[in-house]
Amino acid sequence: MTASRIRWAIFAGIYAVFLFWYGGSGEPISPEEMKQYAAIMEARRAGASSVEEGDSEGAADLRKFVETDDGQEFVMINLNVYRDEPSYADGREAVGSAQETEEEYTSRIAPRLFARACHPLLMVEPAAHIGGIGDFERQDWSRVTLVRYRSRRDFVEFVLEQDYAQDVDHKWAALSRSHTMAATPRISFATVRLLPLLILIVIGLLLDRIGARSR
Repeated sequence: MTASRIRWAIFAGIYAVFLFWYGGSGEPISPEEMKQYAAIMEARRAGASSVEEGDSEGAADLRKFVETDDGQEFVMINLNVYRDEPSYADGREAVGSAQETEEEYTSRIAPRLFARACHPLLMVEPAAHIGGIGDFERQDWSRVTLVRYRSRRDFVEFVLEQDYAQDVDHKWAALSRSHTMAATPRISFATVRLLPLLILIVIGLLLDRIGARSR
């Protein structure tokens, strides 16, 4: 087998590993897994010093989110408003601005998200309200972020980690209001999947040309 064929076989293997890791189309959460997740959620709630109404609604929404799992990738839409100054629920002293406090939260969770092939798709800061119709309450969001998740299983396991329970305090300290929505993508993430393939093809062609010139 020539060096070129070996090289292309290695690149094909690398891309296959990438596709397996990136996922996006898997099996829905099983009933057994749902029971395990529910038990962890209940244990967390039982161990909390207080349970607010919003916490109860959030737990119910999370259960519904798990129960309707289709095994597919999804996008989490985060709508956030920063506090004037960060404020921790336990009264600890905050260091830096609200934005810096949220950046601390992001730096802590980013490696664990990336390990699950979860990554930001878009992060914007709204500049102005242009207009619209209908009866709704206008929200002056500070930042809107779209994050791709490989599956609902990945999301649930991530938020149920003990490290997340500790790190999320930084997020709540930074934000005065926050709204999160899970959305089903209606366009594919083909661009993300194709980019590594194109890079490997370009590298392979360049190496082939270099090899041909050196003969």
